[in-house]
Amino acid sequence: MIGWLSGCVQTLEPSGNILLSTQSGVGYDVHVSIQTLCTLKVGETANLYIHTYVREDQLALFGFLHLQERALFRQLNNVTGIGARTAMSLLSGMPLDAFQRAIENGDDTTIARTPGIGKKTAQRLILELKGKLCIDDSSPMHTSSGEHADVHSALVNLGYKPAQISSVLKNLDAGGDFQSLLKHALKALS
Repeated sequence: MIGWLSGCVQTLEPSGNILLSTQSGVGYDVHVSIQTLCTLKVGETANLYIHTYVREDQLALFGFLHLQERALFRQLNNVTGIGARTAMSLLSGMPLDAFQRAIENGDDTTIARTPGIGKKTAQRLILELKGKLCIDDSSPMHTSSGEHADVHSALVNLGYKPAQISSVLKNLDAGGDFQSLLKHALKALS
C-alpha cells in the first residue's frame, strides 16, 4: 500500500486530479481536495500523504497535505453511504475546522451545502461522527515534529482514540526517533 509520495507536480486538473512524477520516473495520478489543489503548482515538489483506495474493479490514490486531512478522509469512508469520492467532495467543500464545528454543532444545513450531500446524509454524518473527530490546534499534526505525526498515525491505525493519543503525545519529549516515541506512547496508553 502506498502511504506517502514525494515528487514533481506535472499537471493540475480543475477536477482535483494531479499527476505526480517521482524521482524513480513513475508518474502517479492522485486525487486531491480543492484546498490541496490550490496550494500546488506545476513544476514544484509536492509531499503528499496517500490513501490507497482498492476495490475489485478500481485502484485509486487520494493525496493529502496533512495527516489530519487523511485521517478525516478515512473516518468519512467509515460512515454508511459515504464513499471515497463523496468523502473527497466533503473535504473540498469546507476547511477541516469548519467541518468539525458543523459536525459538533449538529449543523446539517452547512454540511448539506456540499454538492452530492443531502440533508439526510448530513444528519447521518453528524450522528456517526459527533464526538469522534479530533482536529484541533493542539493535535500533534500541527507541531513541527514529523515523528509525533507518524506516531499519531500509527496509534490511530492500532485503534486508539484520537483524544487519548493527543493527551499522551503532549507529554512526550519532542526529540527522539519514531520507534522510541511509539514505545513510550504505547507504554503510557497501557
